[in-house]
Amino acid sequence: MQRRNFLANTLRAGLAAGFGTSLGCGATRRPRAPLRPTADATTGLSLLRLPPGFRYFSFGWAGEALAGGGAIPESADGMGIVAHRGSRLTLIRNQEVTHARGAFAAPDRAYDARCGGGCVRLELDLAQEKLISAEAALTGTLINCAGGITSRGTWLSCEEIVIARDESSDDGRLANAAGLSRSHGWVFEVPASGMSDAKPIEAMGIFRHEATAEDADGNTYLTEDRDPEAGFYRFTPSTKGRFDSGQLEMLRAVGASDLRGAIRRGARFDVSWVPIDDPRRAHFDARDQGGVVKQGLAAGGTMFLRLEGCLTTPEGIWFTSTSGGSTGGGQLWRFDPRAQTLTLEHDVVDRAHFDYPDNLASGLGEGLVICEDSKDRAHQQLVWLSRRGRLVTIAENHTIIDGVDYGGAEWAGACVSPDGKWLIANVYRPGFSVAITGPWDEIL
Repeated sequence: MQRRNFLANTLRAGLAAGFGTSLGCGATRRPRAPLRPTADATTGLSLLRLPPGFRYFSFGWAGEALAGGGAIPESADGMGIVAHRGSRLTLIRNQEVTHARGAFAAPDRAYDARCGGGCVRLELDLAQEKLISAEAALTGTLINCAGGITSRGTWLSCEEIVIARDESSDDGRLANAAGLSRSHGWVFEVPASGMSDAKPIEAMGIFRHEATAEDADGNTYLTEDRDPEAGFYRFTPSTKGRFDSGQLEMLRAVGASDLRGAIRRGARFDVSWVPIDDPRRAHFDARDQGGVVKQGLAAGGTMFLRLEGCLTTPEGIWFTSTSGGSTGGGQLWRFDPRAQTLTLEHDVVDRAHFDYPDNLASGLGEGLVICEDSKDRAHQQLVWLSRRGRLVTIAENHTIIDGVDYGGAEWAGACVSPDGKWLIANVYRPGFSVAITGPWDEIL
């Protein structure tokens, strides 16, 4: 199937029911039966707890060999389905590696051969329930957090750090990164086959990128994971379908300069956009990684807090604020490109039920799948949120490997197979993916 047709069919099949705009602000229902320990069909280990009748298999573990040399890195993060043919899916998965000790594969094709992040491409056969192949797709980058699929069947991979060339970073997550020869904080396009050209899309700006989503007009929306202030951005290409040039802008919610705290659920704001004059400015003051966001705010843009997941549906562009809202437990926003309005659809008011929403997916029923990245949860959750605010826990992470408990590792990279039968997601640490299936109609 052609990649463009695949993406269009995915939207029609997975999203045709739509996602309403009347989300409740608290959980109203838990699963009908308690989650139970469930063995992984690949390893035999009980890595997850799932509802009765559900099963899964794992694949793409950190440390496994890559075709052409090298090994899959740790820190499995954002992911997208870029193509499919029959039961086979092609996924591109980010590896949010934070060290500068060398590329994990293909150093001659790396953006910066000292840096260990990038993407792997995973060929998955759902009928056989196994991984067919794994290969490097982008190397030599840093802290590749999330991204998004494009209308031309590629993946945009986003670096979540800002380091100017020849600069030492004081970011606490980063090791061995003094005086890098290339700047970092960019978006890279990764093809569905072959290696990326590892050329940064400088017109999309240098900032703490998180995720992207594309609208029907070819505009790309970008989130920024920054604390205490972040922006929501729109990139309008000079030529539709190309990323080499265009205009980067920050959202301005009319009458609301700061949307980080308690906002009434259902609040709706008219939107305008303010231009970013210099998208290549790394810092505003010292090494604050705020060169872009502070330009936007100075021009009248609206301030958010730690924006992460970003997703396109027929109703608009959805994005999460991981630690915003009335309790600091997170918000879910929806931007309507047609009406140019922004609506707060969900505010986490009970952090015991769910906390810190991150990556988003759609295609299961009429709701959204949300990955949890809580600082306090012993066993992170994958949840499904209905249009009426009904919250269902799909899975809990109970991974223990060699006596090390990874249950607190975040979920990331959720996506749904085109037929709506499989939910695929990543367990960030130690780093692997799972494909989950079962009687969705019984729990959603």
